[in-house]
Amino acid sequence: MGILSSDTFPLLVVLNPHSGKKQGIHVWETVVQPALNHAQKPFRLIESTSQGHVQSYFNDNIKPILTDLVQSLSIVNDPSALSSSIARPSTATLQVMVLGGDGSVHEIVNGILQGVAGTEFVSDQFRPKIEFAIIPTGTGNAISTSIGVTSVQDAVDRFLAGKVVPLRLMTVSTRAKTGQSSTFAAKWDTRLYTVVVNSFGLHCATVYDAEEFRHLGNERFRQAAMKNVENLKQYEGLLELHGPVQTYDRSSKSLGLVGGGSDSLQLRGPFTYLLITKQASLESGFTPTPFASTSDEWMDILAVQNAGQAEIMTMFGGTPNGQHVEQEKVDYFKAKAIELETPSQGRLCVDGEFLTIEGGPEGRVRFEVTLDPNIQIFSIFV
Repeated sequence: MGILSSDTFPLLVVLNPHSGKKQGIHVWETVVQPALNHAQKPFRLIESTSQGHVQSYFNDNIKPILTDLVQSLSIVNDPSALSSSIARPSTATLQVMVLGGDGSVHEIVNGILQGVAGTEFVSDQFRPKIEFAIIPTGTGNAISTSIGVTSVQDAVDRFLAGKVVPLRLMTVSTRAKTGQSSTFAAKWDTRLYTVVVNSFGLHCATVYDAEEFRHLGNERFRQAAMKNVENLKQYEGLLELHGPVQTYDRSSKSLGLVGGGSDSLQLRGPFTYLLITKQASLESGFTPTPFASTSDEWMDILAVQNAGQAEIMTMFGGTPNGQHVEQEKVDYFKAKAIELETPSQGRLCVDGEFLTIEGGPEGRVRFEVTLDPNIQIFSIFV
């Protein structure tokens, strides 16, 4: 059986009243809800109460939500039929609208994938499609900015128009231990999934310190960045980009494959600034990875090594229009699998959360755009 329409199933609206400048409720009541009512689009409102609440909600409820979705489309009448390979559809579409920021999307993605892990709710026999409509009421709104959304009304219009593209995920994995011993196996354990950015060095320190300026909205990132530039540090680490790898050539102003597409690449640091991302912009006026695509199978890497204060400020000055990639200290790559190793304990920023990594080969972290169709079930209205 083919893809099922979600027209008769309520749109799940996730409202984060605390994100950004806390305008979510006002935007919902004055713009979004009236538009949905006018379009006769049924919805179910889920309001976030605290950080982590939405992730827990979807972890706990995604299986009954998917069961209700299939039943509502009159495909099965038996509540147990979704666990049967006989009377169920091959796929169904669940639409989720987010009034919040990128952190809310991160929570929903991880909650859904945790909730269906190890079950038949996502399998070769039944694979749902999750379509995101992101209404930009967060602090950075990286995903919305990267796909060119200009306003709340624009985001609503795009949802109603119905065009979607894949929302590719990055896996963040660490070394797996063998049994109860301290020995590490060659395999990797996926810790979480990210949709926006993983960072190390100055960017990670900036996001970490920005919490103390949260009351300033987007301005908090500038304040935290200036604080860290004034006390600029270099961060030791080894970055391995596994082939195929693309690199930006400033002389030809184009991206090209390294070694014809088979070669890997090592950067030994120290790093001043390191981003691994799927989005071109992290906020309006800040486009650190201008060649990134929300929907392709590449991660974009911006690496700055051994830069001083003046060089970092020059780089920041070029980020509104992406011209910083022409600067000597800025290296730009694309890869599909990346590993990062630090000599001592370090910190990563993963979609605004923070992950402590151990030093040495055992503490390596791997980033990858997975091709697993049971993970890449998400898309976004554009």
